[in-house]
Amino acid sequence: MVIKNNPQLRCYAKKALLTAAVVLATLELAAYRSQSQIDEALAERLPDAIKQVQAQQEEAALKAEREGVLAVWAAAPAQVPEGRHLYGSLNAQFTFVEFSDLECPYCKRFHETPKTLVDQSGGKLNWEWWHYPLAFHSPGAMLGAQAAECVAELAGNQAFWAFTGEWFKRSQLNGTGVESAEQLARLVGVPAEPFKQCLASEKYKAKVEQQLAKGTELGVTGTPATFVVDNMTGNRVLVRGAQTPQTLLEAMKQAISMRDTPPSQGNPPAPAEASSTAPEAQAKRQ
Repeated sequence: MVIKNNPQLRCYAKKALLTAAVVLATLELAAYRSQSQIDEALAERLPDAIKQVQAQQEEAALKAEREGVLAVWAAAPAQVPEGRHLYGSLNAQFTFVEFSDLECPYCKRFHETPKTLVDQSGGKLNWEWWHYPLAFHSPGAMLGAQAAECVAELAGNQAFWAFTGEWFKRSQLNGTGVESAEQLARLVGVPAEPFKQCLASEKYKAKVEQQLAKGTELGVTGTPATFVVDNMTGNRVLVRGAQTPQTLLEAMKQAISMRDTPPSQGNPPAPAEASSTAPEAQAKRQ
């Protein structure tokens, strides 16, 4: 009632209310601006944060996939003679020396056969890969062969076998190749940039061509072609095509029956030096 009857006090009260309203509005505006700035900062940083999380998730998924792919080829020894690709015990009694083409449908069909026999042999068998890219399967076959060599150089023997196995699974075959050799190499643990440099250099083209020529010299005319080699004697039996496990086992029996026959009789002679990279080098016990 005092304020109501006193004009001066009423004026002061109005000013006080106005001041309070201004202060409140200022505080609300400041809060709005602060929140707006926070929202803007979050909006700027959010894409990067999302990308980082996505990258971490993708890397974790790739790591898990890589471990699964490599585990399939756990019997591939880490240390092998330089330049060779061996699956199974280095002290095996018999070796399947296969000339293969990564774009060959029959090679894909056959691929699990020697692997299964080696896995079930208790160390008595092993398997060696030689490149034989057919001309009518290029450029995919030649590219795949060189890519596999780069993988072996950069990530080792187990990665080589994982790479070739995955190539067969992912390629459309007959020269088409895989969608990305680089991505496939990364899957088995190969750094992208060194792989690209290795592949671009074509440093392994000569090796692939030499193996192709050696296969032809030994009587290979198509793929797959597998020499069943008795490592005790050097005798070997050639098995042509995508044959059954039983056919390979029969070839082993034939090689055993030849143990009293010198390799020079009806069979190319075994090499004198174990350092040779020809298939007959497998004849000498590791």
